[in-house]
Amino acid sequence: MSIPLSVQFVLLSLALAASGCSEEEGSASIPKAANAVPTLEQLPKCERIAARLTPLLDGLALVDQDDGGRYDNVTVYGISCSWLSREMQSGDISQQVKGGGLSIAISIDETPSDEQMLRKLGMVHDDARAEDIGGFVVDVSKRMEPSAQLGIIGPQVVVGRVTVTATAAGIALQKVESMEYITNDQAIEAAIAIHRMLR
Repeated sequence: MSIPLSVQFVLLSLALAASGCSEEEGSASIPKAANAVPTLEQLPKCERIAARLTPLLDGLALVDQDDGGRYDNVTVYGISCSWLSREMQSGDISQQVKGGGLSIAISIDETPSDEQMLRKLGMVHDDARAEDIGGFVVDVSKRMEPSAQLGIIGPQVVVGRVTVTATAAGIALQKVESMEYITNDQAIEAAIAIHRMLR
């Protein structure tokens, strides 16, 4: 017996939401200017993001979502992509309950995040790589260890109005054994790579 894929995705989405926080022909062009903000249509598809982040996402299965994971709310729009761990892909329910997934989101807000305010709150993690692209890293937990496994509260790389966030969690909010190789530092590197894709 196995957990249906639709149920797996619902469980994974609930877990990741608890944090609060090859290019196809015909796709829209990406703005080249460093300060350009992509439109909703110009955001890269999840498949393109996965191709850019190989081998980090090797072995993980992309979840098929309505509208390709794109969303457009009143004050923010973006795309959210999720991948299931090896355990979740198993036909064995005893393995599936140990599984989870990884989520990467690109969000564009009406106004940029206030770095100075976040720094005063102790939520900015200094990272030269982010500074090189004109951004900074937000650590909502205020105690992120770069070498630790990526968890449900992941780092956010902010450049102007664009934020890229990476999170990972099991369906019971636990850390997933098969994804222990994905660290906070690798998540920051991945987020920076995505920011570069948008230029």
